[in-house]
Amino acid sequence: MPQCRHSPFTRQSCSLFPNPCSLFPHFSVYYSNMTTPSWALSDEALWAECEWYAGRASGPGGQKRNKTHSAIDIRHTRTGITVIANEHRMQGENRRLALQRLRLALALAERQEVDLETFTVPEEVTAQRTGKGHKLAVAPDNPRYLPIIALMLDLLVVYRGQVAAAAHRLDITTTNFINLLHREPKLWTTAQGLRTRYGLPPLKP
Repeated sequence: MPQCRHSPFTRQSCSLFPNPCSLFPHFSVYYSNMTTPSWALSDEALWAECEWYAGRASGPGGQKRNKTHSAIDIRHTRTGITVIANEHRMQGENRRLALQRLRLALALAERQEVDLETFTVPEEVTAQRTGKGHKLAVAPDNPRYLPIIALMLDLLVVYRGQVAAAAHRLDITTTNFINLLHREPKLWTTAQGLRTRYGLPPLKP
C-alpha cells in the first residue's frame, strides 16, 4: 500500500483510488526477460510505489473548491518523480488525472534495454499503422500510446540518438518518427535531451 501522508497545507485522512486499471490491453512485452516498467503497472501496483498527499486546491473554482481537500500530489518513491493535479473539485477525478500524468512522466524517464537480436516490431506499433504508406499514428488518449513512445525512446538510446536507425527498426520513416516525437512537448524535450547526451544536434520538426 502506498504511504498516505497528511497534506502540508491541512490535515485529512486519505483514501486510495480503489480500482486497478487496465490501460494497456494491447501491451506486448518486447522486453520479455525484464521487469515490467512502472508506467505499465496496474493502478494498485503503481500506487504501491508512491507516496501521495491530499490538500486544498487553489485557483479557479470558488470557495467550495478551496474548502475541500481535492488537490492530489503524488511522488513516485523510486524515481522521485512528482506530479500534481488540482483542476477538479472531486478528489477522485484529480487522482485519476495525477495518475495519468505520472504514467507519462515515468514512460519518458524510465528506459528499458532492447535486445536487437530478438527484437520484432510489437503489435502496438503494427496495429497503429494506417492509410497509405502504413504511417504510424497514435493519439495520447490511445492505450497504445505509452508503450509506443517508451519504445521509441528505448530505441533512441540503443542507437545513441540516431533517429533514422530507430525509425528503421520500427519500419517507419524518419519523418514519421520525428513527427510523433514533436506532437507531445515533453516527449520532444526528452528526445532532444537524448540527442544532446550523445553529442548530436537538435532535431528539427
